[in-house]
Amino acid sequence: MNRADRRRTEKLQGRGQSRSAMALKPLFDEAVVHHRAGRLVEATQLYQQILAMDPHHAETHHLLGLIAYRTGALEDAVELLSQATRENASHPTYWFNLGVVLQKQGKATEALAAYERALTIHPQYPEAHSNVGNALMELGRLEDAAAAYRRALQIRPDYVEAHNNLGVVLKEQGKLDDARVSYEQALRLSPNHLEAQCNLGNVLMDQGKLDAAIAHFERALKIKPNYVNALYHLAFALMWQQRFEEALNYLRRSADLKQNHGRAVTSVSVSTSRLKHDAEQISYLLNRGFLGEEHSSYRDALVQLGRRSAEDPEKATRMAVNADEFQTIAPSFNRILHYAESPALPSGAVSPMLDVPAIEKRYHATRPEVMYLDGLLTQEALASLRRFCLESTIWKRDYENGYLGAFLGDGFSCTLLLQIAEELRLKFPRIFQHHLLTQAWAFKYDSERTGLNIHADAAAVNVNFWITPDEANLDSEHGGLVVWDKEAPRDWNFKDYNNTANEPKVRKFLLSSGANAVTIPYRANRAVIFNSDLFHETDRFHFKDDYESRRLNITLLYGRRLNA
Repeated sequence: MNRADRRRTEKLQGRGQSRSAMALKPLFDEAVVHHRAGRLVEATQLYQQILAMDPHHAETHHLLGLIAYRTGALEDAVELLSQATRENASHPTYWFNLGVVLQKQGKATEALAAYERALTIHPQYPEAHSNVGNALMELGRLEDAAAAYRRALQIRPDYVEAHNNLGVVLKEQGKLDDARVSYEQALRLSPNHLEAQCNLGNVLMDQGKLDAAIAHFERALKIKPNYVNALYHLAFALMWQQRFEEALNYLRRSADLKQNHGRAVTSVSVSTSRLKHDAEQISYLLNRGFLGEEHSSYRDALVQLGRRSAEDPEKATRMAVNADEFQTIAPSFNRILHYAESPALPSGAVSPMLDVPAIEKRYHATRPEVMYLDGLLTQEALASLRRFCLESTIWKRDYENGYLGAFLGDGFSCTLLLQIAEELRLKFPRIFQHHLLTQAWAFKYDSERTGLNIHADAAAVNVNFWITPDEANLDSEHGGLVVWDKEAPRDWNFKDYNNTANEPKVRKFLLSSGANAVTIPYRANRAVIFNSDLFHETDRFHFKDDYESRRLNITLLYGRRLNA
C-alpha cells in the first residue's frame, strides 16, 4: 500500500515580521505575489534583495527555503529554514517546514524533533501532530504514530489526511477492520480522495472481498483514469480472481504511464552498468530485426558513452552527461521500445515431472523453511520467459551494485509469468497454502559487478529462480543464493531488514544469534523456495561477459509478512 507524501509545507505566510521588515513591506509583498504565481526566479531575486538589506529577515529565509524545497534543492532548503528558526525560534511553521524537508531527505528522527518543537510552541497544530505520525511510522513506532494521528483528529475531526494515514498504520498493525473504518471516514469527508479509495480497496483485498475492492479501484480510475496506484492494485485484484488477461492489461497501462512517457530526461548522471546493458540490448534487437534502423543512432550514442565510461581511470559507477547527450539516449529512460511476445502455454508452464509430495515434505522438514528444486519450468516455458527478458526493453531501474531491475508494474509483465506464478501456487498447496502473489520482479546482473546485498522480504513465501544457461556460469559452485537460517525479528520494520544502509545491523544480528548460512549454487531452471523472513543475498558470481550470458533471476513473493 502506497502513501501519498503528506509532508507538505505550510502555505506562504507573511506573519512575524520585524520592524525592519515592515520597512521592506512593498518589496516583500511584490516577492510574495511572484511566489504565489509560480514565478520563482523573480521571487528569489526579490527575496535576495531583501536579505541584502536585512540579513535577519526570518520570513524571507523561510520563503526562500520553500522555493528551494519546491525545486528539489533540499540541502539549501534545510539551511534556509534552519536560519529562519534561528532568526525567529518562536514561529511554529518554520519548525514544521524544516521537519518536512528533513523527512523528505529521509531523516525521520531529525524531522520528528522539528515537528515536536513546533508543537511546544503551538500544541493545537493538527498538521504537526499528523506529521509526527508520519515520522513515527517511518521509524516503525506504529502505536505512537496512531496516537499522533488521533491527537490530530481530536483537534480537527474532519482532517481527511489524518483519517487516511491512521488507516495506513492500522493496516500495518494487521487491524484490518479498524483500518477500513478510518478509510471509510476519510471517504465520507472526501469521496474523491484517490489514496483513500485505493487504501480501502487494499484492505478489502486482504479481507478476501475482491469484488468490493475492485469497485473502489475502478472508482479511483473514474476520478483519475491514469492513476497508477489504482491500475496496479486493480491488476492484483484481478489476478487473485484468475482474470489474467485483464490483469495484464492494467499492468501494461501502469508500465506505459511510468516508462513510456517520452518526456525530456533531466537527470545529470547515468549508471555505467546501465549504459553497457542498454547498448548490448539495442544491438541485440537491431541484429535480430526487432527494431528498425532508425534506432541505430540511439545504439551508437549508448556505445559512445559506454566507451567514455570505460576509459575512466577511477571506474566510477555513474558518469555525468550533459543535456544534449542525455537526449540521445532518452529511450533508455523514457520509453519501452519493444515487448517480446510471451503468451500462456496451454500445456502448462511448470514442469509436470516434479515430485510434488516429496518437494512439499522437504520444504516442511527444514526449520526455518528453505529448499531448492531443479527443472522448475518446462523447456518451452523456460525458453519463452528467457526470450521475454532478453528482448523486452523494460530494464529501467538501476542499482548501485550494477544490476538492473524490472517489476510487475514497471513492464515485467506477460501472460506466461502470471501463469507460472499461479501454477506454482496451485501445484504446491502445502507450501503456499492460502498465500497469493503479492509481487514479482526480475534482475539482470553485470558480470563485472556484484549482486543484491543481504536483506529479507515483506512476504510469507519467496520463490527465486534462474533462467540463464549453465554454460554462461564460469563458477559452478557459486553464483546462486546465500540464505541464513534466522528470520528478521518481528519488531523490525521494512527499512530495518530491507535497506542496504542497515547491512551492519543485519550482520551484527546474524552473528549474535549464531546464524548459519546455506549456499545454493546457481543452476539454470533451479528454484529456491524459502520463508521470506529469512535473510538472504546473492552469492558471488562469475559469468561470461556478454549480453546473452548475463545472470538473470526472477523472484515471486506470496502472502504478507507477519509483524509483531
